[in-house]
Amino acid sequence: MNNFGQIAIVGSGLSAWMMCTFMAKQLQHTDTKITLYVGVEPEVTADLQSPLPLINDFFKAIEVSPEALVDSARLHPKLGTAYLFDEKAPFMHVWGQYGAPIGAVEFHQVVMRFMQLNQSIDLNKLSIASASVLAGKFQKPTQNSQSIFSTYESSWSFEAGVFLQFLKAMSIKLGVEVSEEKISKIGCDDGGYVLGELNVPYRCDYLINTVPGLMIEEYGVESWFASLPFELKSQTKKNNALSALVNKVKAVNEISWVCEVSHRNLAVLNAYHFTDRDSGDVYVHKAPRASRCLNFGPAMANMHSPLFSSIDLNLIALKLLLRYFPSPSDNCSVVNEFNKAFRASLENLRDITQLSLNALFAKSNLKNSTIPLTSQANYKASLFSCRGRYPVLENEFFKTEWQVWLLLGLGFKFDGIEPMVSLIDEKTIKEHVGRVETSVMKNLPLTPLVN
Repeated sequence: MNNFGQIAIVGSGLSAWMMCTFMAKQLQHTDTKITLYVGVEPEVTADLQSPLPLINDFFKAIEVSPEALVDSARLHPKLGTAYLFDEKAPFMHVWGQYGAPIGAVEFHQVVMRFMQLNQSIDLNKLSIASASVLAGKFQKPTQNSQSIFSTYESSWSFEAGVFLQFLKAMSIKLGVEVSEEKISKIGCDDGGYVLGELNVPYRCDYLINTVPGLMIEEYGVESWFASLPFELKSQTKKNNALSALVNKVKAVNEISWVCEVSHRNLAVLNAYHFTDRDSGDVYVHKAPRASRCLNFGPAMANMHSPLFSSIDLNLIALKLLLRYFPSPSDNCSVVNEFNKAFRASLENLRDITQLSLNALFAKSNLKNSTIPLTSQANYKASLFSCRGRYPVLENEFFKTEWQVWLLLGLGFKFDGIEPMVSLIDEKTIKEHVGRVETSVMKNLPLTPLVN
């Protein structure tokens, strides 16, 4: 990034200010100048955000500890999502592993083999985080790999508006300049430019856009991916009478559900609807083929899905930036590499959403969902059935086992396991699962109640 003297960031919402803070902190000891152009349509930002644990990587990148933000930005710990069913026990999908592996054998493989032996188990009893949520308790995860408390991670829920104000103050303190002039267009040639209301182009070496409506006309465009057309039908606020440690998802019928996102004493209830129509530009953002212009965060996709209500695309993009920046050697397009990786992440999210929604509706005793699977999702479903693995997002953004446990908890069927797992004797499998459940139940009374 030291090759760029001027960086222009376009946007006025959480995406833009996160990017400003990130870039300003990373480049604070260089001569790079960062200007944020806020004279655009405001980004629609949800009242509450509940990102995955990789928000901690963002805090590290801007050198701010979560403890320092808890009061100023009203942060609150989160453990995952609860899926609620009529006359059935809920399933708690927490961040991390359920139980512990046997050597190199993942624990989800052990549980699959356990089920093949006609044994039944409540997955909520195989995770101290799940059991704690049901008991109204919480203890921060530990880095001690020998502890049952190392098998999960906590994320941070926050009020977007308050967090945005914190980022504003930090960005300006780091020297980011803010322009309120109305912006009508952005573009790329040798570098990039932002066109102001006086029709004067403001030049930059590198352009970051967080506004879907500002398209670059000079370059061809392509869709990022064909998303599922989810719609947010209604939103209400209420007091948070249940546990604030998890979001809650409840299927209503094969095309409708509600999702409750909680934060301390406040809960926002979102009603979602699946519609089988062409997604169009509302759901698919088109990205320019330009080597020095990056479309960032929610400007790239609209994932209205309760299954991923806790995923903040800003943080996926920031994690990618940590991988691809500072800029590589000459004649290598960092933006193309970034766009390729980000597109793959979004396509994987689409596939896991399709599979999980079908499993969710099936467990709710609803008729078969009309949600169609993409060819990629069909392939992954087949692979899961044959091998007991699901190849989604196998990188540092989302640990593979998180997605496997989601599918298992929602009732996704499988037909096979890894060959080496089938060779483990039945007694060892049963004893290992039993020890995990015993350990969870033993530690549960020692876990403190939620404040």
